[in-house]
Amino acid sequence: MNKLINNDTDLRRYIPNQVVAVKGEASLFDKIAYWLDTAEQWIFATFCPASVVDAILADNPHSPIRNPLAAIAAHQALADAIPSLDFVQTVNGFAVVSNQNLAPASRDRVDRLIAAHRSQRATAISALIPLLATIPEWRDTPQCGYFRSTLFPTPAHIRPLASGAATWERYEELHPAIAAAEDRLAAEYISPELMQRLRDEALGLSQLSTLDARLCEALRSHIADLINDRPLRDTALRDIVDYIRRHPDTFPEWHRSDTARLFSPPVFRNSKESPGYWF
Repeated sequence: MNKLINNDTDLRRYIPNQVVAVKGEASLFDKIAYWLDTAEQWIFATFCPASVVDAILADNPHSPIRNPLAAIAAHQALADAIPSLDFVQTVNGFAVVSNQNLAPASRDRVDRLIAAHRSQRATAISALIPLLATIPEWRDTPQCGYFRSTLFPTPAHIRPLASGAATWERYEELHPAIAAAEDRLAAEYISPELMQRLRDEALGLSQLSTLDARLCEALRSHIADLINDRPLRDTALRDIVDYIRRHPDTFPEWHRSDTARLFSPPVFRNSKESPGYWF
């Protein structure tokens, strides 16, 4: 049994312009039941384990996470099911479903409908992730580990990198390159320790201050440079490091890191005993 969408009424909340099934005709819910089931399994594997969802909804059936979870399931299922909905298999092969009252949609319109469902799915994912970050049980899951591994925790965050196409597929495609770019900035400028703190704050695992929010935005622009094969703006990055150096109480992670030593080389002190002594 589906956990998130249990009937046609639930499904129709997310599907505008859906013609109501007449008596004796299968509802849209019945037609896409298989895809709804696989969509839910995908959600549990990708975003939040079923055990965590079960516990949350058992404690509060009206939890804020229910709506985005159900929206993701509906749009995922329909995006997958639409190519098959207007075909039936006969003894002589495949046929297109049609009638005298409704004209079949063009291929372009069908493609736009699928793209619209995927866009709505991405919007629902971007709404879901910050809500999950507030749930303590979620923080120890592998799914949380995936989303806390960059400064771009939702599809909405990649819009500047993806020319506006902030789909889930594009997010997955960019994720490894983003993580690699952040790791480079961490090793050379920001430190892995401070970078992880900023990632956790960007996701919502801890409080994001105004200063850290500005720092995250600045770093995202430098990550975009790397993703788009533009040269690093070393001067701007060193200005950020200089600010961090002058505020040890605000950025203690950086000051305790190996990266900090790159900007604080040992001071040479001349003495007569030194092999390279000079006047």
